[in-house]
Amino acid sequence: MLSVPDRGAFVGRAAEVSALQRAYQDESVHTVLIAGEPGLGKSRLVSEFASRLGSDVLVLTGRCPEFGVSGVPFAPFVTIMRALVRRIGVDELTVLLPVARPALSRWLPELAKRTGAAEPESDRIRLFGEILTVLEQLAISHPVVLVLEDLHWADDSSRELLAFLIANLTQRDLLLIGTHRPTDSEPLRRLVTGLRRDPGVRVLNPEPLTKHEVGRQLAAVLNREPEPGVATRVFQRSKGIPLFVEALGRALQEDPDRVPADLTDLLLGYQAGLPEHAKALLRLAAAAGSPVRAALLESATDLSDDALHLALRQLTDQRLLLATDTGYEFRHSLIRDAVYDDMLPVERKRLHTRLSQVLLGEDALRAGDQRMGELAYHAYAAGDLPYALVASWGAATESEGVQGERVRQLDRVLELCDRVPDAATLIGADRLAVLERIVEACFHGGIVERGVAAADEALELLDAAAAPERAARLYYYRAGLENQSSGGSVDDLTRALELLPARPPSVLRGEVLASLAASRVFNGDADGAARDARAAVEIAEQTGTPALAARGYAYHGLAAVAGNGSAVAYFEQAHAAANDPQTLLTVVLWESAALVAAGEYQAAIEAIQQGLRAAHETFRFADAGPILLVKWAQALAALGRWPEALGLIDESLTEQLPPLSKAALLLCHARIVLAQGSSPAATSSADAAAELLSDGPWARQYQLQLHTVRTDIAIADGRSRHAHELVAETLAADDLATHHHEVWPLLATAARIADFASTADRLPVTTAVDTAYHAVCTATMDSDPAAWHRAVSAWRTIDQRYDLARSLLSAAEAELAVGNRAAAREPLREAAELAADLGATPLANAVAQVAERARIALQVTRSEPANEPLRTFGLTPREIDVLRLVAEGFSNRRIAAELFISGNTAGVHVSRILTKLGAATRTEAAAVARKHGLI
Repeated sequence: MLSVPDRGAFVGRAAEVSALQRAYQDESVHTVLIAGEPGLGKSRLVSEFASRLGSDVLVLTGRCPEFGVSGVPFAPFVTIMRALVRRIGVDELTVLLPVARPALSRWLPELAKRTGAAEPESDRIRLFGEILTVLEQLAISHPVVLVLEDLHWADDSSRELLAFLIANLTQRDLLLIGTHRPTDSEPLRRLVTGLRRDPGVRVLNPEPLTKHEVGRQLAAVLNREPEPGVATRVFQRSKGIPLFVEALGRALQEDPDRVPADLTDLLLGYQAGLPEHAKALLRLAAAAGSPVRAALLESATDLSDDALHLALRQLTDQRLLLATDTGYEFRHSLIRDAVYDDMLPVERKRLHTRLSQVLLGEDALRAGDQRMGELAYHAYAAGDLPYALVASWGAATESEGVQGERVRQLDRVLELCDRVPDAATLIGADRLAVLERIVEACFHGGIVERGVAAADEALELLDAAAAPERAARLYYYRAGLENQSSGGSVDDLTRALELLPARPPSVLRGEVLASLAASRVFNGDADGAARDARAAVEIAEQTGTPALAARGYAYHGLAAVAGNGSAVAYFEQAHAAANDPQTLLTVVLWESAALVAAGEYQAAIEAIQQGLRAAHETFRFADAGPILLVKWAQALAALGRWPEALGLIDESLTEQLPPLSKAALLLCHARIVLAQGSSPAATSSADAAAELLSDGPWARQYQLQLHTVRTDIAIADGRSRHAHELVAETLAADDLATHHHEVWPLLATAARIADFASTADRLPVTTAVDTAYHAVCTATMDSDPAAWHRAVSAWRTIDQRYDLARSLLSAAEAELAVGNRAAAREPLREAAELAADLGATPLANAVAQVAERARIALQVTRSEPANEPLRTFGLTPREIDVLRLVAEGFSNRRIAAELFISGNTAGVHVSRILTKLGAATRTEAAAVARKHGLI
């Protein structure tokens, strides 16, 4: 029997190793994804890179099992965390994560004994945040490299955690490396496509070996130069895949005249010469899946202890199996696949039966060690459908909080219910009950299409009159699911409310009322929204549900804004009721939208910053941050703080934003640069926003804003006919009253080119901003100085400076039109001052032209900027802010929280600062900053 060297030849990967080393040294890089087809050497590349790291670097590796999509949730991360506990001990872990009853204790029994079991309500974001905290705290003391192998087999929950980590990693001595096959997983492919836009992510795509490199690898395998022509034949047969080159080299050692034609035969050649007991153990490992726990392998084999240890030694010597912290894994999944596929179906069934029997007897299984999913896999493969049914039902229960895996297991239960006699008795639930659980899991996991379909089927099976609460819950869930894709269903919520009795009060009825209130706000029914919100709050107080009360008060605040009332008191009550960071964040999201709509911009900014801080504290920046950033930019733009707004937009657009958020920021950018005199830049931003907007109901407000921006651009460019066509087409819609906040700015613009008074008369006026735009419309059509002064007063009330300046100019023109030159002087001068301060060049020029014609001296003065340091190295004001915090020793995460930006944006700023200062480290950057008086 030939023995393969412990480490095969490493050929042709110098560029990729160098790229990994550069990424490791680059503080702006936190993730490297290595993509390549099977056998290309991705894992070997990572291993070679890790071997060249210093002894102080902690390398933690987790592998996704081949049956990951239907197996244990978070499998690679569980492996990593358990390996970490073995490496540093539970005492050190509690230092890294000093919280009571952490969610991580679900994975780590040792931690649960020390800190207490996880709280029943601990959600996945808390779990994700704890893992991130552990890794970043660990990286403070020594560098950490986190390796995730075979991500194409990652289950839904592992992909979600991966995306969370990549979005939030900020510690400079922490690098995540992932390997995957780019064509083997559509969900992962979509994720990687999005991650490519992250400036902290690098993607490596190793190429197959060249013919010369194949010759070098063959020489290493054969311990001699290959015969003439052999390298060419092997190159053609292997297509440059290193695993196949090595297998072909081994085949040539056995028989120089034979090159196997079939790749399966080629891979099976690795076990040539093994004794039968070792081959049997290899087949068992292949059935178990890779990686396989040592305890499972030992319990499932018929070999004696001595024979088992001998076989394991032979398999590891041959490098067919590699030892891990907890067991063994195949050197390559292709070898495992070849061994598994070579077995007869009856043999595979026998091995899966044996494995499921062992799993049934494990104490860890009875203790709820999340192995029900593993049992379900093996029982199903063994054809033992009753056990598979029960195990899948148990796995679904174990997967509480991991909704994608839960739905997958419940769908398997549905399938087996039709195939297993008396299935309902075995699991204690009928088909309807299973469907209800699927709907609930889809609702909480945002799995829209499957959830709606399951709800439809469940409602067909259910007698609503006999079980009104069950039916109401299904209607409520279906409405929530449809809300995530198409704006929701008020009909479903109304039906749910009809089915639920008012007495005794129930939390479900309160949730339905709160959802109805939100839906009615966005459908323009302010009175109905206020009524439902009040009822939801009453139920929350009666049932002791503060989170529901907080949402009810928040929706009442939104209704107040929509109905021309004050929202302040309602949001104060919402804040008082919000007893957890997540609920507070929800309240702030709605509050910021309400305050911006009401023209209370400074209060909105304060609420937004509070929300961004809560988003950082709860690790929910990726979810809530985009909405808050949009509202912040809109508030800054309205207040005339354009440099701040443009800076915020610029750095926010580097983030991985949802399309609607990106479109909203681009529209905000277009309005500002148009006012500054750049019509081409405004057109570019508006066109980019248009590409991002769908026809869905949530996009409607931004579609109206887009029409307004394009109308403004057309007027600025002298294309009045085109502007009129845009306005006429937009105002022909039948939903204008529902979106009146967005329609009023369009009408104010349209009034300059045509009379749309009839439309204005039909629109409600519910906020101070609406009042100001209404005043502009009225004054434009009347040309009365008094009307323009009322518009000026309206804009001054909300401190919307650009619109104030425009109305001041119009007021002056109206005064001049009636011959009142003296009354025009002060409005012109104030408009000139505002336009100059804003940098609104077209408006400033227009004011100057009117003043010149009227022979009015403006005497515009502008405050001189503060003295700049002698040398700024090209740093922006925002980069100066970041540099100041760097000098104080802040991590990227602390910088992000302090400046209300994301961790990725903070990292980008730090990288730019180091480049501009020519500094290699943060310490050196701080020294340069102090030397040159930058801080």
